Amino acid sequence: MTDALYLVDFFERSKSACRIITVPATVDGNIHHSYIQTAIGFDTASKIYSQLIGNMLTDSASAIKYWYFIRLMGKDASHLAVECSLKTSPNYIIVGEECRDRNESIQDIVRNLCDVIEARANVGKNFGCVIIPEGLFKQISSFNNMIVEMNSLFRGVKSQDEASELQKKLQIDAEIKLLLTPWSYSLFNSLPDFFKQQIL
Repeated sequence: MTDALYLVDFFERSKSACRIITVPATVDGNIHHSYIQTAIGFDTASKIYSQLIGNMLTDSASAIKYWYFIRLMGKDASHLAVECSLKTSPNYIIVGEECRDRNESIQDIVRNLCDVIEARANVGKNFGCVIIPEGLFKQISSFNNMIVEMNSLFRGVKSQDEASELQKKLQIDAEIKLLLTPWSYSLFNSLPDFFKQQIL
């Protein structure tokens, strides 16, 4: 939608006769407007994912020894995860917006999830399915603040070499401690190495 807006703006400024028609298409379900009833792709994606989740739920219930953790697309909103959960009834769904509203930390989310797994284990059900939206970390304020700080560090980078140099610098604990706020540094330091590498 943004790309279409740039094109429209360009054609308007250049007095072109070209017109742009935009078809709202997103699997995330994150395009909202009073003139848009639904975005193309959301219904199809939710049905296909629900079918796959249903297969996993069946496998989990028949094998009675696996927990499936399924991450669904949705960078900004948990719409797809919620829709699929309504269709399939997994054992647990993490809704990013609810986590944000409750001001939960990563530790809170993990603790809640562990409570569900433990409660099921106590009744002999050591299996299940958890739905996790892709954009969960954007909804966690402490994590989002850390990402904003990281992005501001990379904003001034002008070449790939500078970016690589900054990444190497940020892998040194003493360096990153100086560049991030204490809260963001503490959160970053608590993450596994592979996760830190992905963030950088």
